[in-house]
Amino acid sequence: MNATAKKSDNRRAIILIHGLRGDHHGLIDVARLLQPSFRVITPDLPGYGDAMPLDEVTLDSYADWLLSYIKQLGLEKPIILGHSMGSIIASHFIAKYPKACADECVFLAPILRTEKEQASSNRLCKLAIFGLHLLPKKARYNFLKSKFISLRISHFLTFDRSQKEFIDDQHLKYSGRFASSESLMSDIKISMREQTIIPSSKHTLIIIGAHDRLTKVEVAKAVARKHHVKFVTLKNCGHLFNYERPKAAAAKILAFFDEPTNLNFDDSVEL
Repeated sequence: MNATAKKSDNRRAIILIHGLRGDHHGLIDVARLLQPSFRVITPDLPGYGDAMPLDEVTLDSYADWLLSYIKQLGLEKPIILGHSMGSIIASHFIAKYPKACADECVFLAPILRTEKEQASSNRLCKLAIFGLHLLPKKARYNFLKSKFISLRISHFLTFDRSQKEFIDDQHLKYSGRFASSESLMSDIKISMREQTIIPSSKHTLIIIGAHDRLTKVEVAKAVARKHHVKFVTLKNCGHLFNYERPKAAAAKILAFFDEPTNLNFDDSVEL
């Protein structure tokens, strides 16, 4: 499920782009379930896990990195899948380099907001960044990596409390592996100021948890209908259904690739 996969693999390649603060481990359960059908590639974003950081963290630099990564692996039009902030990065890449990827794409828990919600998110982002800049550099880095922050985020984004212990453990292990507070704050800005772009030229699947606290189901569904893309709601989970319900998510991704052009796909499925 990484860059060392053999080039002789005849399965279609799919690149899974993880979200804010985490690394590739966040999508590992979904990746394992997709692997029998696809050549699954799960990189760490630059500056996370074991990956070297970008010189400048912007959506354009992320898109350029992903294009370079695809060329480095010798991939021919891979499928792009993004989760949360990863869906913002993935969609920006698709918009900038549409011919470099497949005709299908998948967005898990995409970031979608109304104009009012976006204005509120912009204000909150300014306050958060201002507050973080009040801390000395080392203290800011330690605060952002802290157990307190990791668990606060885990609890806010998790709906299925029966899996709280497992998801908390995943956050404590992997959500503090970022290069610097500066790079993380740049990604916070991306997550709070930008949204997932729904491409008009691709067959697109959106999957969202019924209790997602970052993107409201009704907002995501309205966007999906506006752009005539497939839409699935998974019940009993929130933004982190990659942990809470990976089997259900993987099943719908596989079903999507069985019939990618079927625009009559049920847009309110509850699994």
